[in-house]
Amino acid sequence: MKKLLTITAMAILCCIFAENTQAQAFQKGTKNLNVGLGLGYGVGLNASFDVGVHELISVGVGGAFSSRNYGYLVNDYRVTYIGLGVRGAVHIGKFVNEALGIDDNKFDPYVGLAGGFRIVDYNDAYSNYYGGAAAGIFVGGYAGARYYFKEKIGVYAEAGFPYTSLGVTFKF
Repeated sequence: MKKLLTITAMAILCCIFAENTQAQAFQKGTKNLNVGLGLGYGVGLNASFDVGVHELISVGVGGAFSSRNYGYLVNDYRVTYIGLGVRGAVHIGKFVNEALGIDDNKFDPYVGLAGGFRIVDYNDAYSNYYGGAAAGIFVGGYAGARYYFKEKIGVYAEAGFPYTSLGVTFKF
């Protein structure tokens, strides 16, 4: 009886976690987590999470952080950037991959728009006269692509405003 329960449990788990190896790189229901390094306000860290809501469209959230120290003679100062926002993209792989003969299971090109809130803080270690913070809304566009070298793990690159990034992507 114990063996039967073990075999049944294993069979159920295999069915639950079975993956379709013929899936496209992007489709409705696809969830992607991007984690990477960004360029824009110095080198920083960024992350985004997107969900496919349509065969060609994803929506998600993203955030970025960077902090950079500058020094000149006796002055030392730091600029810190924090941005949080929402994003949406149109995944054009269905058209691009077919036209170029690229494997649709591995390559996911997309273009999108992002918007949100950002804070830029400036600190001068030498005097209290210079420094301060600014906050405001940002809107920008981006173009990017993901390439999956494993079924659920790949690399991504995005170029846009206000941030450009590259890193690792995970598909759920």
